[in-house]
Amino acid sequence: MENFVDQFVVPGDVIAKIEDLKVRIGHGLLQSKDQIIASKSGILRYSKHHKFYWIENEQKRYIPQVEDMVVGVITEKHAESFKVDIGSSCSALLSAYSFENATKSNKPLLNVGNLVYARVSVANKDMEPEIVCLSVRNKSEGFGQLMAGYLFNCTLGLSHYLLSEDCPILATLGKHIPFEIAVGVNGRVWVNSKSNLHTIIITNTILNSQFIPDDQIENFILKLIESRT
Repeated sequence: MENFVDQFVVPGDVIAKIEDLKVRIGHGLLQSKDQIIASKSGILRYSKHHKFYWIENEQKRYIPQVEDMVVGVITEKHAESFKVDIGSSCSALLSAYSFENATKSNKPLLNVGNLVYARVSVANKDMEPEIVCLSVRNKSEGFGQLMAGYLFNCTLGLSHYLLSEDCPILATLGKHIPFEIAVGVNGRVWVNSKSNLHTIIITNTILNSQFIPDDQIENFILKLIESRT
């Protein structure tokens, strides 16, 4: 599959044969017998850290995949579960016990409209997706309710890029502005900083980064800071 990384592919392209590949495939790829085939047009990307392949394109409709990290909005509250909008064709189910140290007497205090950062645990085309606010080690590790901050949408391709280990945008922003961020592969980004001005600069930088060369990102940030101070 390495030969196709960062190359443009179209539906039907055979990306690789399944032998002893210890990797995961995501958006835009599917398995057909012993082959990995492209199901979407776009650029094949690979995350070394997560050992994960996907096709980057401008699609905005999110299709859940197991182990995806997503930002969701609580839409319904029930006794022991929540319905969560994650941008897919149907809402996801979040159990009230899918939080670290959650018990019957210690449930999360979530209400309709609250934001959560979660991991997809079940993804099947014939049933609603399920999400949990726990890592694979059953720890919170950044998952859970997102307090305050600002939520905005971006393309699925950009969200995957922001999560890649070699993404220079967030590292460059961090040199000039302290902030917290949660990126969902469902095309949602949550940002929290010390001021509205910093939040606006971070949001504008991320949304415009797909049109700016990496070596010009820092100048873009500095100009935004100067123009608003």
